[in-house]
Amino acid sequence: MKKAFGVIELLISFLLLSIIIAGFMHMTLIQMQDGQLQHTKLEEAQQHADEMINDIEDIKNKKLEYDNELLNN
Repeated sequence: MKKAFGVIELLISFLLLSIIIAGFMHMTLIQMQDGQLQHTKLEEAQQHADEMINDIEDIKNKKLEYDNELLNN
């Protein structure tokens, strides 16, 4: 009885591991359609994060300029 439970547990763990690996490969590999490269989801997320960082830096710079204007006037 214990061996059967161990085998089932082992099969479930292999299934979960294969799902995780397949998801990781899907996110990181470059997919080609019609011979042209397309961005993967990971690359799109990185680009979005970079845009957000640039927006935050712009907001910080505007705040510093506003603070400097308040101090000077």
